[in-house]
Amino acid sequence: MKKGFYLRMALENIRKNTMLYIPRILAEAGLLGCFYICITLALDERLGDALGGAYLPFLMSFAAFVIGLLSFVLILYVNSFLMKRRKSEYGLYNVLGMGKRHIIKVVFSESLVASGSAMALGLCFGILFYKAASLLICRLLHAKVVAGFYYLNAKTLLLPVVIFLVLDFFAFLVGSFTILRMKPVELMAGRHTGEREPRVKWFLLLLGIGTLGAGYTIALTVQSPLRALLLFFAAVLLVIVGTYCLFVTGTTFVLKCLQHNRRYYYQKRHMPAVAGLLFRMKQNAVGLASIAILATGVLVMISTTVSLYSGVQDTINSNYPEQLYLSASRVVEENVMPVPIDDLKSFAQETAEEMGIDLENVTSSNLLEVSYLYRDDQLFTKNQVIGGYDIEELTGVVYITQETFNHLKNQSIIHTDNDMIDLQKDEIGFCRIMSTIHNLDEIPDTLVIHGKTYTVAERPTYFPVSTSMGNLVDVVGIVVADEEVMEDIYRAQKEAYGAYASDYIGRIGVLFSDDDVAIEQGPAYAEALRAKVREVYPEASIIMDTKWETLQNILDMYGTFLFLGILLGFVCLFTTILIIYYKQISEGYEDRERFQIMEKIGMESSEVKKTIGSQLVLQFFLPLITAAIHTAFAFPILAKLLKILMLTNIQLFVICTLITLAVFAVVYTVVYLMTAKTYYKIVH
Repeated sequence: MKKGFYLRMALENIRKNTMLYIPRILAEAGLLGCFYICITLALDERLGDALGGAYLPFLMSFAAFVIGLLSFVLILYVNSFLMKRRKSEYGLYNVLGMGKRHIIKVVFSESLVASGSAMALGLCFGILFYKAASLLICRLLHAKVVAGFYYLNAKTLLLPVVIFLVLDFFAFLVGSFTILRMKPVELMAGRHTGEREPRVKWFLLLLGIGTLGAGYTIALTVQSPLRALLLFFAAVLLVIVGTYCLFVTGTTFVLKCLQHNRRYYYQKRHMPAVAGLLFRMKQNAVGLASIAILATGVLVMISTTVSLYSGVQDTINSNYPEQLYLSASRVVEENVMPVPIDDLKSFAQETAEEMGIDLENVTSSNLLEVSYLYRDDQLFTKNQVIGGYDIEELTGVVYITQETFNHLKNQSIIHTDNDMIDLQKDEIGFCRIMSTIHNLDEIPDTLVIHGKTYTVAERPTYFPVSTSMGNLVDVVGIVVADEEVMEDIYRAQKEAYGAYASDYIGRIGVLFSDDDVAIEQGPAYAEALRAKVREVYPEASIIMDTKWETLQNILDMYGTFLFLGILLGFVCLFTTILIIYYKQISEGYEDRERFQIMEKIGMESSEVKKTIGSQLVLQFFLPLITAAIHTAFAFPILAKLLKILMLTNIQLFVICTLITLAVFAVVYTVVYLMTAKTYYKIVH
């Protein structure tokens, strides 16, 4: 062979098969570019030093791993499609005298050209769009540092190239093995080899129903956000397995049922579509299931991250009625004593006067936070329960007196009812702060606390004290009659928990008259207030929680999540489009001869087109419907997971999910219509 023969032959083959190779090159280039952006964001130290950048390295590394995994699956899928389309051509080479090792050299040259083109385009795409990505991430993080275009080094350039070259080489080895094990006659007939009529594989059908049902059951029945976090990935895996099994054999079962339905099957439009799908369903099912899974990924990632970012202000407002909270304690003769509330209030007012800041009010609260196990309308300390317990029974309780409740409620800017509460010694007020159950109105009539039964006399819908007990477990607010009842509960939990018992928290809440002043001068006010406490109590332990710092931290975290959701959503959508495109081409070539025969035996072109439309609708819109069903069943467990991230506005999540589904359905339909043109062109 002359020098450069295989390379010239490869270039000519690619030129003749541009419809097959150009999408493959562009797809790999796009995936490599996204991979490059993730790796560079993870390694860019300047972004890591920006406010909120601490989340970037881990999340961008995770995104790079997901993109790498999707790229591996997609490259193998495209390579399998190309091998099937060109088996006849390779068989012809073999018949004309080329040995299989020469054919493999041609395939290697084609892979080398395609991979090299994809690498060059991918790096250009990644470098150019990294600037836009860095600007977007800084905007979402509300960071002042804007970095990006000039961040180049050998590691970020070489790592994506090496990884994708390894993926391409593995795909080449799989294709070479296929060529080596097939005879020339099989190669010649490879493209025309049809599928035998598939049989219903009952084991896979039952496995699919079982795994999908188990995944849906987990999503619908899990109540605790902590349990949801533990079981989410198990549910995802079960749904993926169930989806593939039901697409592979469940669709065959449905099509055979349609075949036995004489009124439906024996129609000119339905018979060719159902029969054609039935004979090729084994091949189509894997691709269609992949589309369904990827579409579900797009819907889940976009809807959840947009909900989080859009609901930041609601999240902050619901958790921070005031803008600054302060508590302090000191050690007196080896005992931890709280700094007097009156002193803290005085410090807050004096600091505001010195800085010329107007305060709406300064509230005070003396509260007690205790962890229990909630079972059968009773609160148990953990040492009272023999054996194990369910994590869904974990409950945090915030105790305040009715005097504190009425005082704070009278000063609160949030008013849900007008009546002050009036409790007797054996009565309590019960309010759910963070609920993990489906029925938010479910409140017991009586509650046993440390062996004593209290009547739930009041059910306030708003609790005027924020809590630091988190969002992983049920949290309830309990209002008791007076300090004497509070002291009884305090002593009882001290005896139960010993050194691990809770202490009283004396805390003030500062509400500024002007929100803009709070944002502009709040940080300086907080530092001045901290310094004033130190002047009087030098060794005091100060706990300060501010609304503006929490807002910035949440924006940083949610902004990173939103960027991750957009990026991975784009990659999943991109992959979905490519699979649909190749699926349409594959269907077009396989249907061309069949529908030409239909026209020759008397079917009109319009009838043939209706038959084609019926088949395409049955085939390509099934994944979209499946993705919508998956998302609907995943909604309850996703809502629990969002509670961990402090999003409790379920209505916002519903709206974002519906909008995402509608937009994706439009995009999916547009992609289908565009690729269907390619299909019709091939068929006709």
